[in-house]
Amino acid sequence: MDSDPYQQMRTVMAAPRLARAIAIGSRFCARAAAMLERLGLAGVTPSAAVDRQLLEARAGGQARELDEAGLLLCLRCRVSHAAEQKILALVRHFGQRHQLDPIDLAATVLDDGGDPLPWPSVGLSGAAHRPFSLEVVDSYRPELAGLGHWTRLRVQSHPPLVRLLREHGLLLQRDWSLLAHASPGRMARAWEQHGSAALLPAQVATLHQRFRDHYRQARGERLAAAWEPGALFLSALDPPAAAPLTLGRLQAMASALRRDRLAALPMAGPEGLEAVAAAAPAEDPSPGRVAVVEAALRRALARQLPAMLAADGPEAALRACLWRQYAKGHSQRRIGEACGCCQPKVNRRLQCAAHATAIATTALGFLLGREGFEAVGRSLAATESQAAALRDYLLASPADGARPRLAHWLEPLLEPLLERSVPVSPPHDLLPDPHA
Repeated sequence: MDSDPYQQMRTVMAAPRLARAIAIGSRFCARAAAMLERLGLAGVTPSAAVDRQLLEARAGGQARELDEAGLLLCLRCRVSHAAEQKILALVRHFGQRHQLDPIDLAATVLDDGGDPLPWPSVGLSGAAHRPFSLEVVDSYRPELAGLGHWTRLRVQSHPPLVRLLREHGLLLQRDWSLLAHASPGRMARAWEQHGSAALLPAQVATLHQRFRDHYRQARGERLAAAWEPGALFLSALDPPAAAPLTLGRLQAMASALRRDRLAALPMAGPEGLEAVAAAAPAEDPSPGRVAVVEAALRRALARQLPAMLAADGPEAALRACLWRQYAKGHSQRRIGEACGCCQPKVNRRLQCAAHATAIATTALGFLLGREGFEAVGRSLAATESQAAALRDYLLASPADGARPRLAHWLEPLLEPLLERSVPVSPPHDLLPDPHA
């Protein structure tokens, strides 16, 4: 990276000699260099003091005699370097796991060609391009953060970059920000779909509300990205509980929200599935268009079933009993009574939502290439959207039935597989009483 961050603009540019023909490079800005010479700042390293001097030169009325566009260009160059650092940090931390391309990410924020522009308050014509660096300078509030840190925060929240990262399954919001900005309804839904039985919904709602109230007081107007809830903060949320326990609960709640946010895509629920299924080719030989999708789900269920039953020793018998009772459409309470375990244990052993997600994802592979499923495998957002729709359809009950589709379709598959591979003990309430 160039060592002159106030006169070299970091930007995405053509690179004909490279195989990809595009790269992140530097563009020398002569007016910025001239401005630095006039201010005696040539060759300086980036610092809050230099940033302040450039900003104060404009605020102090010196901008016109010093070349206002040149002052702004120095700051835009400075922003471009900080923005590039943030992009490279994202690629370092998440690139391999989420298959992030640095050029794709950089193109959303390193879009400043280095042309002289008027100060934001002077205004630009409606047709003019407004680069990201100009937006950063325009929104900058020195009393809250340094320009470098402010830039990194703006990069992280820049809508085009956020959308691109979400397509790769990455949500950058920190746990505490997710919790603070989630509505009670969203928190409840996220916990229902992605939480565990270790915390009851009422406990989640209470802890979430207390966190939001205390978070506002603790953070105020500060933008310290490294803020973490301390022991006193955690103890105030739930005095009877130990601080590490409260911290673990909050992190679990944030994890549920993160998964919910990534899954909260346009098409969800049975209605979304009906819409997709209705788009299946009319000449398909299946009796009905929805039947095409249901056939894929049934096939995927048969493939997933061994994993649903996988266990050793006594656990194998318990899991077989749990799924037998579930297939009959019983509630978790009745399943627990029949199989001799508590309701939270039923939830932990069955993990219906997780298995339904795996079944839905496998089914999408069978539907690949059909009309309505063209984007599967090419767009992560579309794939997750359709997987969520299939999952919800699988866990819902049809209008004329009392059992979820998963339970209804599971029953005929279950017994043959259990007879071949799993020695199943009868439920405890059917065992003969040795004292009778």
